Amino acid sequence: MRLIALKIFLLWSALGFSQKKPAVESFESEKSLEFYEISNGNLTISKVHRRFGKTSLQWEWNGESTFGTSNFKILSHEESPLEYGDHFPASPTLAMSIYNETPTNEKITVFFEKEGVNQVWFDIKLSFKGWRRIWVPFYEMQGKAPEKETSVNYDYFKVKTQAKSGKLFFDDIIFSQYQDDRHQYPDMLVPFIKSDQDLAKDHWMPLIRNYKRIETIAPAPVSMAMRMDLKRFELAIDQDLTIDKKYKVYINTLRDLFNSLQLEDDGKTVLGPPLTFKEQQEYFNENQQGDKVFNDIKKLGTVLKKLANFHDRASTEERDEIESMFLAGTKYFLDQGWQAGSNGGTRHHIGYNVIELTQAFYIMRQFLYDNNLLNDVGASLHWLFNLGMILGDENEFHVNIDYLNTQSYYHLMLIFLFDSQEKQAALLRAYSKYISIILAQQKEEWGFKVDGTSWHHNGHYPAYGIGAFKSVPKIINTLAGTRFRIGKEGHENFRKAFLATRIYSQLYNWGFGNAGRHPLENNGIESLQEQFLLMANAGNPEGTSKIDKEVAAAYLRLWGKDDIMNKTIFTDVNGIYPERLHGYYTLPYAATAIHRNQDWAAIVKGYSKYVWASEIYVSENRYGRYPANGTIQLLNSNGESGSGFRQEGWDWNRFPGATIIYLPLEELEAKMPLLMFRSNETFAGANRLNDNGVFGMILNEGKGSNADGLESKVGYPGKLKAKKSVFSFGDKLICIGTDISSIDTKNPTQTNLFQTYLKDTKSPVITAVESIKKFPYSGNLNPDDVSKNWLIDPYGNGYHILSNALVHIKKERQQSYHNKYSVNTGNMHPKGKGVKETQGDYASAYINHGLAPKKASYKYVIYPFLDEEKQSNFDKIVKSELTFDIKRADSIAHIVLDKETNTMGYVIFEGKTDLNNGLLKKVSNPSLVMLKENGDKDISLSVVQPDLNFPLKESGKFNNYSQEVSVTLLLKGKWSSVPVNFIEQISYLDGNTSIVLKCVNGLPREFNLRKL
Repeated sequence: MRLIALKIFLLWSALGFSQKKPAVESFESEKSLEFYEISNGNLTISKVHRRFGKTSLQWEWNGESTFGTSNFKILSHEESPLEYGDHFPASPTLAMSIYNETPTNEKITVFFEKEGVNQVWFDIKLSFKGWRRIWVPFYEMQGKAPEKETSVNYDYFKVKTQAKSGKLFFDDIIFSQYQDDRHQYPDMLVPFIKSDQDLAKDHWMPLIRNYKRIETIAPAPVSMAMRMDLKRFELAIDQDLTIDKKYKVYINTLRDLFNSLQLEDDGKTVLGPPLTFKEQQEYFNENQQGDKVFNDIKKLGTVLKKLANFHDRASTEERDEIESMFLAGTKYFLDQGWQAGSNGGTRHHIGYNVIELTQAFYIMRQFLYDNNLLNDVGASLHWLFNLGMILGDENEFHVNIDYLNTQSYYHLMLIFLFDSQEKQAALLRAYSKYISIILAQQKEEWGFKVDGTSWHHNGHYPAYGIGAFKSVPKIINTLAGTRFRIGKEGHENFRKAFLATRIYSQLYNWGFGNAGRHPLENNGIESLQEQFLLMANAGNPEGTSKIDKEVAAAYLRLWGKDDIMNKTIFTDVNGIYPERLHGYYTLPYAATAIHRNQDWAAIVKGYSKYVWASEIYVSENRYGRYPANGTIQLLNSNGESGSGFRQEGWDWNRFPGATIIYLPLEELEAKMPLLMFRSNETFAGANRLNDNGVFGMILNEGKGSNADGLESKVGYPGKLKAKKSVFSFGDKLICIGTDISSIDTKNPTQTNLFQTYLKDTKSPVITAVESIKKFPYSGNLNPDDVSKNWLIDPYGNGYHILSNALVHIKKERQQSYHNKYSVNTGNMHPKGKGVKETQGDYASAYINHGLAPKKASYKYVIYPFLDEEKQSNFDKIVKSELTFDIKRADSIAHIVLDKETNTMGYVIFEGKTDLNNGLLKKVSNPSLVMLKENGDKDISLSVVQPDLNFPLKESGKFNNYSQEVSVTLLLKGKWSSVPVNFIEQISYLDGNTSIVLKCVNGLPREFNLRKL
């Protein structure tokens, strides 16, 4: 009996295994039909149309018909391919592909049942031709729809129609997988998705209403002058897309490239692998779907662009073959469902993937017209790029750097995929107005702020801004000098942000503090040479000069030495000379200051309640906790690589200037997949007066928020705190830290002086007692003698330690991890190219505050990039240093007097407290003040209230623009001021002067006072 029972058990086990229900069905075998029921129709396996695999399901019917199956598996959250894991909400979603050969006005209904009862359903109109891919969340369906993120457990899938007859094909049905709730998109097949949301907030999403605006536009007559302008723009875009004459036609290469698409033209349809986008977000099972062979939309664009590039320079025979290949690729594109009205499940971030495709279709627009495909292709791209958005109401216009980067220039291009010049002119007028408005906006969530910062992901993000800076100058230059030129305000605001790039970059690198999730990757503005030329030759914002002299002067400084032709035009013909960038600059919306002197720049970076510290991403910048902890990056004219900054072997704890808890990299790595940490402190900013400036921040890692994603309340367990300042006077930086504390009893709290890459291990670190060439090396400075408590790093930067602090010096080979590798999860970003561990030779120095310090402090002075003579005499320099005096350094304020300019710098952390230094007695709010005495009767003042005071939008979220904050100054003596709009009141009491200022945007309020 036991033997029989065992055999029965094994039989049932085998049957259960062999009949394991699929999570995705691709209909690759007649056996799959055994699990499907059909009424009043036929189900067959077909090779006529297909996606993954070699076949699909063909459903033919006459009269009301239904087919369905219970043979499917519902995927759990853990089994679903979610790029961000648990970080963003995700819900069970149906994904499937449908092919229709003949559009009709009929419909089908898709149902899910439980125990024979319909639970949820939705309709699909059959008014389309070709493939359509849909993603439909269950919470969006009719019937007993579940709540978002709620699991489902349906047991029957059914499709029904009441149409008299018809034929459809189905493939790659994922019955239920969790899908990121941000990414399922509505289209003309499933318009009900997100019907309760403001869809315009997702700038990637093609909207039906925008497409209909294009269809209903009423063009006006076009003058001859306007027709000439249109032709001029078209030719300018043609010229921009023309490749260099040195590139020759190699038809075999083009043929091989095209053949890699694996397309087959059967005379009716161009078949091929599925033309996909974001395919990695869909569950795939090789056992069900065969080999994962597909063409990504970006790959198709690459192929078609290559064909288009060589079309006009090919021989007659070669041109015929190029046209044949291009025609097949275009028909394939349309048949695969990339048509107007279709979103293919999702189109989020589509702009990055269809640039070359758009360029190809633009170049070949006459060929498409000759083959009666221009309208279909044009409509597809007008839909895909959401062109109709430019026809909306002005209150719908919102600047977005993603749009400016990936869509704005292509909107201009797509206007010329209409065969009517009247329509082109109407859309171009709307386009010019739209671009003019969004470029001028400063109070939107993202875009270009009043200080010149480029906001994306709720913060200053040059790596995203660079895309806009590559695209928008082409628009401004193309339309310049015509009736369609970009308006003054838009041109002016963009120009400010564009020129700001060369202020916060040295020479081309913008440094690690503002690198976002791309630290130490040579990020910068070197690629903008052409764009600086375009902006220079577009003229000034007012349209009164054909050359923008300030942009031209910047171009000459950055690239003029190697560009004789433009140097001649700008300098010899127009009298424009290279600019000289010198002085102190502030970017309050980035909590950044830049001090420039001679040919070096010091970039000082902090963060606050409104400015995030860094972007730690799922598989990038995994160890990026400290790049804004009051860091000071010293860059010479050779940028990061020439100033000692490299990723190989970089210790991610050791950002120069940062106060940190030194952690093993396993602990330093963020526990969250996405984190842009903001503290709860409002004090982080900078002030300037003349060529000097002060920076201050309250560092607090204990409590804060995440600038992106759902987690609004976050913090680090060590609860590191500090009050930090940097006073930049002339050729030196005076660095002060007080109230340094943490509760970490295991890992030491430290303040970094420097970490520099050693090209030669013998490169010395010089101290008062020795030149350290030994490698490896570990030692300390003697803290007992301040006159000898100094060192010079291998790049010539001098450091004089003024406090009684123990400074550690190291020279060693460092082992580290690539920023794109997670040591805790093992995940590796493809751009990391598999390089998990890195190493390099470095010299570093840091002040050790010990374990769990309370009220620790430091004072030191940096002398950047000393020449050889000053390095040799540095001992004498520090002993005879009389140019400054640290007046106060405590929890209330850091105050420093620069004797050379008679300027007092105040970093005031607590208001309403006597300062007991200089003419400024007290301030009402924490502030940054600079006061210069110009003799006995005149003073110059610059005041910053660093609290940006963003309005609260929702819990943990802000509207990203500053609101006014009043600050009251109390000065000794009686003083008067020339009336300025930001001074609200001046009053006198007991021989003192009270001045009430309106401060906003964290920008300096500069004014002069005269003694009464």
